[in-house]
Amino acid sequence: MKRRRGRLAIWTLSVLAGGLTFGMQHAPLRAEAPEPSDPEAHLPEGTLPGEFPLTVSGANFSIAPSPGSTLDGNMSNTLRVEVLASGPYAWTESRHNEGDIAMLISPADPNDPSYYPPDAYIDNYSPGQDGIFTNTTLAWRVNRDAGALFAAVRHNGVDNQDLVSGDPLGITHGIAYFNADLGQGWGFRMNDGVYANGGAGSSDLQMGVAGNDGGAGEASFSVSTTFLPYDQGWVGAWVNPAAEDELATFASSSPDLDQSVATWYPADGADLFFGAVGRVDLPDVNSATDGMLFVAPTNGGNSTNIAAGSPRDGGWDVAVREDNDDDFSGSTIGASESGYQFVYIPYDSSNLVGGLVNGDGSMAQAAGTSRFSVARQADGEYAISVKDAAGNALNEDNGTLMLSVAGFQDEAKTIPSRSFLSYEYDSESGAFVVQARQLTAIDDFNNSANVFGDVLSLTDTDFYFAFVDFAHPFSPPGTGGGDPGDFDQDGSLTAADIDLLNAAIRQNTNVDIYDLNNDQALTEADRLVWVEELANTYVGDSNLDGVFDSSDFVFVFQKGEYEDGVANNSTWATGDWNGDTEFDSSDFVAAFQRGGYEAGARAAVAAVPEPSTAVMAALAMLLVGVRRRS
Repeated sequence: MKRRRGRLAIWTLSVLAGGLTFGMQHAPLRAEAPEPSDPEAHLPEGTLPGEFPLTVSGANFSIAPSPGSTLDGNMSNTLRVEVLASGPYAWTESRHNEGDIAMLISPADPNDPSYYPPDAYIDNYSPGQDGIFTNTTLAWRVNRDAGALFAAVRHNGVDNQDLVSGDPLGITHGIAYFNADLGQGWGFRMNDGVYANGGAGSSDLQMGVAGNDGGAGEASFSVSTTFLPYDQGWVGAWVNPAAEDELATFASSSPDLDQSVATWYPADGADLFFGAVGRVDLPDVNSATDGMLFVAPTNGGNSTNIAAGSPRDGGWDVAVREDNDDDFSGSTIGASESGYQFVYIPYDSSNLVGGLVNGDGSMAQAAGTSRFSVARQADGEYAISVKDAAGNALNEDNGTLMLSVAGFQDEAKTIPSRSFLSYEYDSESGAFVVQARQLTAIDDFNNSANVFGDVLSLTDTDFYFAFVDFAHPFSPPGTGGGDPGDFDQDGSLTAADIDLLNAAIRQNTNVDIYDLNNDQALTEADRLVWVEELANTYVGDSNLDGVFDSSDFVFVFQKGEYEDGVANNSTWATGDWNGDTEFDSSDFVAAFQRGGYEAGARAAVAAVPEPSTAVMAALAMLLVGVRRRS
């Protein structure tokens, strides 16, 4: 029996007829996607975007300027943009120039190459600007009103072979985030469904050189991106820059989030005008134990910013700075450009792999610990290895990282860190290598890696990370991350899943993944939950067709493993119904004790009949016959 997993379906417990049963219901998402519309008739009649994105979705982009271009000069707007991998919804783009990308999610036909940017260097790519649409615009244009948007640079330093005043620029490090201003680029807006050239909350990916950039302001780097929809249940906001009032205001936020959760206090202890530190205090949330706050700048000007959200006293302090600020103490914090966004990810989110990494590489808090490891390799460098529930290593084809600085600049923990983060996948080690750096010197041309003379030193810092699995992304607590029991994450409940469960029970490993009845232990009870509640069948149903009958005997005896004398060679499909890797009489005892033989398909709630004397006698005769033939 194969049960396909619907994209928006989750398992929940319900009480019926005096007993517990597993049923299906929809996650608490938007009741209806915004209706796509084309009020100015730009498109052929009937043209629509793809499915509206209602879950966490991520992508890995390769973004490169044309070799030989001049930063903020000749050919700097000529970029090659490639979507390397994304999921569970596809991503694309509909406009780019140096440092700015208009991104979209869920194109109408994700399998058609014409719905993605051309595989070439394009100057000021802007389909739709001249009234002629292209397929890359037939998707949902990312929008701050719809949810949180985060980006991370996918290079730990890169030489893009570009120039400054005719000289090679050298190795640069990037900054990337989504701005809160009115971005351009055609697509169907996520907040109202209108096909338009951005506007009304549309957000652009913004990129720049970390540290001094000679006044260029913008640059282009390969990035990862993540969207967390408010309608899926994520809590977050886009916070406006600080004003004279200590109470913050929101440009947009998740539904019913009170603006009082965000406040400002003076960085110098006296006046907000000279620098404002943000503060986020969420109701009934302890930042030390309950979850992670990811933060990012939102300034739409040409100068890029960095941000940190550091846990303290149950909430978080948030600092936004210029990325080229040379106050190495960290006490200079932005005011006019202090706007930021945040999203809260609880540690008990479904399918979450991530946590708070201390500067020494240890974990302060984490979720999905059996699926990842972190090792500090050097100052400010951390190798994160991720695997799926079956133990297979995952790479950048399978997912991406969300990153957010969470450390402090001083030992007293009064000033959020001035570090910035990037990562790069290392195919040799199979690890995502995260680097934390700080600007530590200016005009030091002997030690700088580029013509600007800045030194960006690897520096230990605390940081949050979350792995965004393109096939099975994490989701808010209680919404499910796919079918429980689908341990190999192929979208189906199959014999392979119960074999994985049986192995975990035998070895008493990965309790957090395989503990289906939530008793903090792996026992026979978890196996029965999988068989009788999740798969909705019976012990003994080897072919998983939903019934336990003579066809299962035919199925298993054709495999020829009954008491074959070969140790540990049997699986569920070959007769091992009690999980001991053998097919023998004990498996029939386990099956007939549950009373499902010839009981028909299991109803949502049904009495389990006892095995009849006639059935037991017939089984005994069958086993005698098997022994005689063998």
